[in-house]
Amino acid sequence: MKKTSFLAILLAALVLAAGVVTKDSELIKSYVPVLLEQLQTMDTAVPEEMPPKAEAKTQEAVKTADDILAVTALDIGQGDSILVQMQGKNILIDSGDRSEAARLLTKLEENHVEQIDMLIATHPHADHIGGMKAVLNRFPVKHVYDSGQNYKTKMYNDFRLQIEKEQIPFEVLRGGQEVPVNEMVKLKVLSPQTLYKGTPSDTNNNSLVLRLEYKDFAMLLTGDIQAEVERDLLQTDPEALQAQVLKVAHHGSKTSSINEFLAAVKPKIAVISSGEGNKYKHPSPEVVQRLYNLQADVFNTALCGDIIIKSNGKTCDITVEKFYDEQQAQAA
Repeated sequence: MKKTSFLAILLAALVLAAGVVTKDSELIKSYVPVLLEQLQTMDTAVPEEMPPKAEAKTQEAVKTADDILAVTALDIGQGDSILVQMQGKNILIDSGDRSEAARLLTKLEENHVEQIDMLIATHPHADHIGGMKAVLNRFPVKHVYDSGQNYKTKMYNDFRLQIEKEQIPFEVLRGGQEVPVNEMVKLKVLSPQTLYKGTPSDTNNNSLVLRLEYKDFAMLLTGDIQAEVERDLLQTDPEALQAQVLKVAHHGSKTSSINEFLAAVKPKIAVISSGEGNKYKHPSPEVVQRLYNLQADVFNTALCGDIIIKSNGKTCDITVEKFYDEQQAQAA
Protein backbone atom coordinates (compact mmCIF):
# COMPACT_ATOMS: atom_id res chain seq x y z
CA MET A 1 0.00 0.00 0.00
CA LYS A 2 1.37 3.46 -0.96
CA LYS A 3 0.82 6.53 1.16
CA THR A 4 1.91 10.17 0.71
CA SER A 5 3.71 11.90 3.52
CA PHE A 6 1.22 14.52 4.67
CA LEU A 7 3.81 16.61 6.51
CA ALA A 8 6.17 16.71 3.54
CA ILE A 9 3.41 17.86 1.16
CA LEU A 10 2.27 20.47 3.68
CA LEU A 11 5.82 21.80 3.91
CA ALA A 12 6.07 22.05 0.14
CA ALA A 13 2.71 23.83 -0.07
CA LEU A 14 3.75 26.34 2.58
CA VAL A 15 6.90 27.14 0.63
CA LEU A 16 4.82 27.89 -2.47
CA ALA A 17 2.09 29.79 -0.65
CA ALA A 18 4.43 31.95 1.31
CA GLY A 19 6.39 32.97 -1.77
CA VAL A 20 9.60 32.81 0.14
CA VAL A 21 11.78 35.70 -0.92
CA THR A 22 15.37 34.63 -1.11
CA LYS A 23 17.84 34.50 -3.92
CA ASP A 24 17.15 30.76 -4.08
CA SER A 25 13.32 30.97 -3.96
CA GLU A 26 12.96 30.14 -7.64
CA LEU A 27 15.21 27.15 -7.14
CA ILE A 28 13.05 25.97 -4.21
CA LYS A 29 9.90 26.32 -6.31
CA SER A 30 11.48 24.33 -9.10
CA TYR A 31 12.12 21.41 -6.75
CA VAL A 32 8.59 21.21 -5.33
CA PRO A 33 7.00 19.37 -8.31
CA VAL A 34 9.85 16.86 -8.26
CA LEU A 35 9.42 16.38 -4.52
CA LEU A 36 5.68 15.81 -4.89
CA GLU A 37 6.24 13.25 -7.62
CA GLN A 38 8.75 11.35 -5.48
CA LEU A 39 6.50 11.41 -2.41
CA GLN A 40 3.55 10.05 -4.37
CA THR A 41 5.56 6.96 -5.34
CA MET A 42 7.13 6.46 -1.90
CA ASP A 43 6.00 3.34 0.00
CA THR A 44 5.50 4.39 3.63
CA ALA A 45 3.22 1.57 4.71
CA VAL A 46 4.11 -0.19 7.97
CA PRO A 47 5.64 -3.59 7.13
CA GLU A 48 3.48 -6.54 8.06
CA GLU A 49 6.47 -8.54 9.33
CA MET A 50 9.33 -7.56 11.61
CA PRO A 51 12.44 -6.67 9.57
CA PRO A 52 15.34 -9.14 9.70
CA LYS A 53 17.50 -6.78 11.76
CA ALA A 54 14.99 -6.58 14.61
CA GLU A 55 14.46 -10.33 14.40
CA ALA A 56 18.19 -10.89 14.82
CA LYS A 57 18.21 -8.71 17.93
CA THR A 58 15.44 -10.79 19.47
CA GLN A 59 17.35 -13.99 18.83
CA GLU A 60 20.49 -12.46 20.31
CA ALA A 61 18.58 -11.53 23.48
CA VAL A 62 17.37 -15.09 23.87
CA LYS A 63 20.91 -16.38 23.44
CA THR A 64 22.14 -13.99 26.12
CA ALA A 65 19.40 -15.20 28.45
CA ASP A 66 20.85 -18.72 28.23
CA ASP A 67 23.76 -17.46 30.33
CA ILE A 68 21.46 -16.24 33.10
CA LEU A 69 20.59 -18.32 36.14
CA ALA A 70 17.05 -17.58 37.32
CA VAL A 71 15.78 -18.52 40.77
CA THR A 72 12.15 -17.81 41.62
CA ALA A 73 10.68 -18.07 45.10
CA LEU A 74 7.10 -18.82 44.13
CA ASP A 75 4.33 -17.17 46.09
CA ILE A 76 2.25 -20.20 47.04
CA GLY A 77 1.05 -19.19 50.51
CA GLN A 78 2.43 -20.69 53.71
CA GLY A 79 4.90 -23.09 52.17
CA ASP A 80 8.06 -23.36 50.11
CA SER A 81 8.57 -23.79 46.40
CA ILE A 82 11.71 -22.63 44.60
CA LEU A 83 12.12 -22.83 40.83
CA VAL A 84 15.66 -22.84 39.41
CA GLN A 85 16.05 -22.35 35.65
CA MET A 86 18.99 -22.17 33.26
CA GLN A 87 19.56 -23.20 29.65
CA GLY A 88 16.20 -24.92 29.42
CA LYS A 89 16.64 -26.94 32.62
CA ASN A 90 14.05 -26.75 35.38
CA ILE A 91 14.75 -27.67 39.00
CA LEU A 92 11.83 -27.51 41.44
CA ILE A 93 12.72 -27.50 45.12
CA ASP A 94 9.60 -28.27 47.19
CA SER A 95 6.02 -27.77 46.06
CA GLY A 96 4.10 -25.96 48.79
CA ASP A 97 0.88 -27.18 50.38
CA ARG A 98 -1.77 -29.25 48.63
CA SER A 99 -4.30 -26.42 48.91
CA GLU A 100 -2.04 -24.30 46.67
CA ALA A 101 -1.36 -27.00 44.06
CA ALA A 102 -3.44 -25.39 41.31
CA ARG A 103 -1.74 -22.06 41.93
CA LEU A 104 1.66 -23.74 41.75
CA LEU A 105 0.90 -25.39 38.41
CA THR A 106 -0.25 -22.07 36.97
CA LYS A 107 2.96 -20.36 38.08
CA LEU A 108 5.12 -23.13 36.62
CA GLU A 109 3.34 -22.84 33.28
CA GLU A 110 3.73 -19.06 33.37
CA ASN A 111 7.47 -19.69 33.73
CA HIS A 112 7.39 -21.83 30.56
CA VAL A 113 7.99 -25.10 32.40
CA GLU A 114 7.22 -28.11 30.21
CA GLN A 115 9.16 -30.71 32.16
CA ILE A 116 10.95 -30.96 35.51
CA ASP A 117 14.54 -32.13 35.24
CA MET A 118 15.02 -32.37 39.00
CA LEU A 119 12.29 -32.50 41.63
CA ILE A 120 13.67 -32.06 45.13
CA ALA A 121 11.81 -32.55 48.42
CA THR A 122 13.81 -30.93 51.21
CA HIS A 123 11.71 -32.73 53.84
CA PRO A 124 8.28 -34.44 53.99
CA HIS A 125 6.15 -31.81 55.74
CA ALA A 126 2.89 -31.02 53.94
CA ASP A 127 3.79 -27.38 53.25
CA HIS A 128 6.79 -28.60 51.25
CA ILE A 129 5.47 -31.70 49.44
CA GLY A 130 1.73 -30.97 49.22
CA GLY A 131 1.91 -30.10 45.53
CA MET A 132 4.12 -33.02 44.48
CA LYS A 133 1.26 -35.21 43.27
CA ALA A 134 -0.08 -32.41 41.08
CA VAL A 135 3.40 -31.73 39.67
CA LEU A 136 4.00 -35.40 38.89
CA ASN A 137 0.59 -35.64 37.22
CA ARG A 138 1.11 -32.53 35.09
CA PHE A 139 4.78 -32.61 34.03
CA PRO A 140 7.27 -35.25 32.95
CA VAL A 141 9.80 -35.55 35.80
CA LYS A 142 13.29 -36.89 35.05
CA HIS A 143 14.71 -37.34 38.55
CA VAL A 144 13.52 -37.04 42.16
CA TYR A 145 15.75 -36.26 45.15
CA ASP A 146 14.73 -36.57 48.79
CA SER A 147 16.04 -36.37 52.36
CA GLY A 148 15.13 -40.04 52.92
CA GLN A 149 13.23 -39.67 56.17
CA ASN A 150 10.97 -42.38 57.53
CA TYR A 151 7.88 -40.19 57.69
CA LYS A 152 4.58 -41.99 58.10
CA THR A 153 1.88 -39.85 56.50
CA LYS A 154 -0.44 -40.76 53.66
CA MET A 155 0.73 -37.75 51.65
CA TYR A 156 4.39 -38.71 51.81
CA ASN A 157 3.63 -42.39 51.26
CA ASP A 158 1.55 -41.57 48.16
CA PHE A 159 4.38 -39.38 46.87
CA ARG A 160 6.89 -42.21 47.16
CA LEU A 161 4.49 -44.76 45.65
CA GLN A 162 3.81 -42.53 42.64
CA ILE A 163 7.54 -42.15 41.99
CA GLU A 164 7.94 -45.92 42.15
CA LYS A 165 4.91 -46.56 39.94
CA GLU A 166 6.14 -44.17 37.25
CA GLN A 167 9.66 -45.59 37.57
CA ILE A 168 11.23 -42.18 38.04
CA PRO A 169 14.88 -42.34 39.17
CA PHE A 170 14.95 -41.61 42.91
CA GLU A 171 17.91 -40.73 45.12
CA VAL A 172 18.38 -39.89 48.79
CA LEU A 173 20.87 -37.06 49.30
CA ARG A 174 23.41 -36.60 52.08
CA GLY A 175 25.87 -33.88 53.04
CA GLY A 176 28.99 -33.89 50.89
CA GLN A 177 27.20 -34.91 47.70
CA GLU A 178 26.85 -32.77 44.60
CA VAL A 179 23.82 -32.96 42.32
CA PRO A 180 24.85 -32.68 38.64
CA VAL A 181 23.11 -29.72 36.97
CA ASN A 182 25.39 -28.64 34.10
CA GLU A 183 29.00 -27.62 33.52
CA MET A 184 28.51 -24.17 35.05
CA VAL A 185 25.95 -24.68 37.82
CA LYS A 186 26.63 -26.73 40.94
CA LEU A 187 24.13 -27.87 43.56
CA LYS A 188 25.99 -28.98 46.68
CA VAL A 189 24.40 -30.77 49.62
CA LEU A 190 25.60 -29.45 52.99
CA SER A 191 23.23 -31.31 55.33
CA PRO A 192 22.20 -33.74 56.73
CA GLN A 193 25.32 -35.86 56.92
CA THR A 194 23.29 -38.45 58.81
CA LEU A 195 19.69 -38.16 59.98
CA TYR A 196 19.16 -36.26 63.22
CA LYS A 197 17.43 -37.98 66.12
CA GLY A 198 16.21 -36.53 69.39
CA THR A 199 16.17 -32.85 68.40
CA PRO A 200 13.13 -30.60 69.05
CA SER A 201 12.03 -31.23 65.45
CA ASP A 202 13.87 -34.01 63.66
CA THR A 203 11.79 -33.70 60.49
CA ASN A 204 12.66 -30.02 60.07
CA ASN A 205 16.28 -30.50 61.08
CA ASN A 206 16.71 -33.27 58.52
CA SER A 207 15.83 -30.84 55.72
CA LEU A 208 18.21 -30.84 52.79
CA VAL A 209 20.48 -27.80 52.96
CA LEU A 210 21.61 -26.91 49.45
CA ARG A 211 24.21 -24.50 48.11
CA LEU A 212 23.50 -23.35 44.56
CA GLU A 213 26.59 -22.04 42.78
CA TYR A 214 27.03 -20.35 39.40
CA LYS A 215 30.54 -18.98 38.88
CA ASP A 216 30.93 -16.28 41.58
CA PHE A 217 27.26 -16.32 42.59
CA ALA A 218 25.91 -18.49 45.42
CA MET A 219 22.53 -19.01 47.06
CA LEU A 220 21.97 -20.98 50.26
CA LEU A 221 18.69 -22.91 50.54
CA THR A 222 17.97 -24.06 54.07
CA GLY A 223 14.60 -25.82 54.07
CA ASP A 224 13.19 -25.73 57.61
CA ILE A 225 16.38 -26.36 59.59
CA GLN A 226 16.52 -24.99 63.10
CA ALA A 227 19.21 -23.63 65.39
CA GLU A 228 20.66 -27.09 66.18
CA VAL A 229 21.62 -27.71 62.54
CA GLU A 230 22.80 -24.14 62.03
CA ARG A 231 25.30 -24.63 64.87
CA ASP A 232 26.49 -27.91 63.37
CA LEU A 233 26.99 -26.28 59.97
CA LEU A 234 29.07 -23.57 61.61
CA GLN A 235 31.32 -26.28 63.04
CA THR A 236 31.51 -28.32 59.82
CA ASP A 237 32.43 -25.75 57.16
CA PRO A 238 31.52 -22.12 57.88
CA GLU A 239 33.06 -20.89 54.62
CA ALA A 240 30.62 -23.03 52.62
CA LEU A 241 27.76 -21.05 54.14
CA GLN A 242 28.72 -17.68 52.66
CA ALA A 243 26.29 -16.68 49.91
CA GLN A 244 24.92 -13.54 48.31
CA VAL A 245 21.36 -14.84 48.67
CA LEU A 246 19.83 -16.74 51.58
CA LYS A 247 16.53 -18.57 51.51
CA VAL A 248 15.74 -18.00 55.17
CA ALA A 249 15.08 -21.19 57.13
CA HIS A 250 11.64 -22.27 58.33
CA HIS A 251 9.71 -19.34 56.80
CA GLY A 252 11.54 -16.89 59.06
CA SER A 253 10.58 -18.67 62.28
CA LYS A 254 12.36 -17.74 65.51
CA THR A 255 13.38 -21.42 65.83
CA SER A 256 16.03 -20.66 63.21
CA SER A 257 18.39 -17.98 61.87
CA ILE A 258 20.63 -17.53 64.89
CA ASN A 259 22.95 -14.54 64.79
CA GLU A 260 26.14 -16.58 64.34
CA PHE A 261 24.71 -18.49 61.40
CA LEU A 262 23.51 -15.36 59.61
CA ALA A 263 26.87 -13.69 60.22
CA ALA A 264 28.61 -16.63 58.53
CA VAL A 265 26.28 -16.51 55.52
CA LYS A 266 26.66 -12.72 55.11
CA PRO A 267 23.65 -12.46 52.78
CA LYS A 268 23.06 -9.37 50.71
CA ILE A 269 19.56 -10.61 49.91
CA ALA A 270 17.32 -12.64 52.22
CA VAL A 271 14.24 -14.38 50.83
CA ILE A 272 11.42 -15.49 53.12
CA SER A 273 8.59 -17.71 51.92
CA SER A 274 5.47 -17.28 54.03
CA GLY A 275 1.73 -16.87 53.67
CA GLU A 276 -0.05 -13.58 54.16
CA GLY A 277 -1.67 -13.47 57.61
CA ASN A 278 -0.46 -16.99 58.47
CA LYS A 279 -1.38 -18.42 61.87
CA TYR A 280 2.27 -18.93 62.83
CA LYS A 281 2.99 -15.21 62.46
CA HIS A 282 5.94 -15.97 60.20
CA PRO A 283 8.35 -14.32 59.78
CA SER A 284 9.47 -13.49 63.29
CA PRO A 285 10.20 -9.76 63.72
CA GLU A 286 13.36 -10.77 65.61
CA VAL A 287 14.68 -12.72 62.63
CA VAL A 288 13.89 -9.89 60.23
CA GLN A 289 15.71 -7.45 62.50
CA ARG A 290 18.76 -9.73 62.63
CA LEU A 291 18.88 -9.67 58.84
CA TYR A 292 18.50 -5.89 58.77
CA ASN A 293 21.37 -5.64 61.27
CA LEU A 294 23.55 -7.37 58.67
CA GLN A 295 22.48 -4.82 56.02
CA ALA A 296 20.61 -7.52 54.08
CA ASP A 297 17.68 -6.63 51.84
CA VAL A 298 14.73 -8.72 53.02
CA PHE A 299 11.99 -9.94 50.65
CA ASN A 300 8.91 -11.86 51.76
CA THR A 301 6.60 -13.67 49.32
CA ALA A 302 3.62 -12.71 51.50
CA LEU A 303 4.31 -9.06 50.65
CA CYS A 304 6.21 -9.25 47.36
CA GLY A 305 4.53 -12.15 45.56
CA ASP A 306 6.97 -14.08 43.39
CA ILE A 307 10.59 -13.10 44.04
CA ILE A 308 12.86 -13.52 41.01
CA ILE A 309 16.65 -13.51 41.31
CA LYS A 310 18.73 -13.50 38.12
CA SER A 311 22.50 -13.83 38.00
CA ASN A 312 25.10 -13.75 35.25
CA GLY A 313 27.54 -15.53 37.55
CA LYS A 314 28.99 -12.33 38.97
CA THR A 315 26.21 -9.99 39.99
CA CYS A 316 22.54 -10.60 40.61
CA ASP A 317 19.35 -8.62 40.10
CA ILE A 318 16.09 -9.08 41.96
CA THR A 319 12.56 -8.29 40.84
CA VAL A 320 9.28 -8.81 42.65
CA GLU A 321 5.74 -9.44 41.51
CA LYS A 322 4.29 -6.62 43.59
CA PHE A 323 5.44 -3.75 45.76
CA TYR A 324 4.53 -2.83 49.32
CA ASP A 325 5.13 0.06 51.68
CA GLU A 326 6.71 0.06 55.12
CA GLN A 327 3.35 0.17 56.91
CA GLN A 328 2.30 -3.05 55.18
CA ALA A 329 5.61 -4.64 56.09
CA GLN A 330 5.23 -3.76 59.77
CA ALA A 331 1.62 -4.97 59.84
CA ALA A 332 2.64 -8.31 58.33
